[in-house]
Amino acid sequence: MSATPGLSLAMFSHLQAVPDSHSYTDELELFITAEHLGFDTAWVRQFHLREASGPHTSGGLPSPFVLLAALATCTTRLHLGTAAVTLPLENPVRVAEDAAVLDRLSGGRVELGVANGGGAPGLLELFAHDGDPVPGGADVEAAKDRYGQLLTRLLHALDGHALTTRGQRLNPPAPGLGDRVWEAVLTARSAAEAARRGHGILVGTTQTVPAEVTAAAYHEALPAGVVPRVAVSTAIHPARSREEALRKAAPGIEAKYAWGASFLGEATTLAQKAARLNLHHGTAQDIAASLLASPWLEHATQLNVQVELGPADFGARAEALALFAEQVAPHVGWTAPSADPPTGPPGAQVADPGARRADLVGTRA
Repeated sequence: MSATPGLSLAMFSHLQAVPDSHSYTDELELFITAEHLGFDTAWVRQFHLREASGPHTSGGLPSPFVLLAALATCTTRLHLGTAAVTLPLENPVRVAEDAAVLDRLSGGRVELGVANGGGAPGLLELFAHDGDPVPGGADVEAAKDRYGQLLTRLLHALDGHALTTRGQRLNPPAPGLGDRVWEAVLTARSAAEAARRGHGILVGTTQTVPAEVTAAAYHEALPAGVVPRVAVSTAIHPARSREEALRKAAPGIEAKYAWGASFLGEATTLAQKAARLNLHHGTAQDIAASLLASPWLEHATQLNVQVELGPADFGARAEALALFAEQVAPHVGWTAPSADPPTGPPGAQVADPGARRADLVGTRA
């Protein structure tokens, strides 16, 4: 398969482990590194609460707007994406308010990803407002209808419609933000629905439906004249060989496969598990060849790179991003941005960006 010209490049972070004193600041610094490497977008995954036990602990980032606001102050070009805010757990007008403030703070760099995803046990009951309906987890149609209602309220707020009988509207106004809405999708049906709304889609490669099936349905349903936005998330782990990559990434592979074994398909060896997880690993040449062989690549407009299955060491993850940007991404269709000065909100540029970064992340112990 050939490269996809015009492919955009993003860093996608789950921030899934329970944060220690450096987790958030390390991730911010990694995003700053990604901007310096030319990455176009930073996406952060939202997780609520944490499990009492188990191999895959969630709860890393319940408040994506807070983290992205911090990132906005020390970047000037990087787009800031939520991947994704679970609407059934939120008041959509409050989501619009937080997104609007972040968009103003960042000079119009917000990419607002939302999701249905209200079926997680206990979360709907915990976060529901008094009087809100709580559809049963097995009632897919009721959950989909509820999501559609919440999404409509969010879009009305972003588009400046009156929100009260007094005619009050979103403050601050968010011109253009309604055109930067993305939906996290799992199926061909949900992808087609997002396409008909003119939204972008966020697709994973460790889902029950192959990414290429979901993405193809999106393109088929997209109205004429609407620019497609298909962001596909996939994991990489560079090393001097495929064998070394597997060895170093083994703990992450085992934990992620254990989490998704029920739908990923049978695998016994480490290599089989890595394949089920769509982990692209080895040398830069290995990773490029693996990506080019992926059937979903031709449908993607943005590649969301994850570096979390390998070592958690910040330096190793930064090196992985650098290798990918310099030696892999150009071969799959990405073109690094020009050296023009980055744009941003008034006052965003500082004489010494490194000083701003040091102020933000502090000194590592």
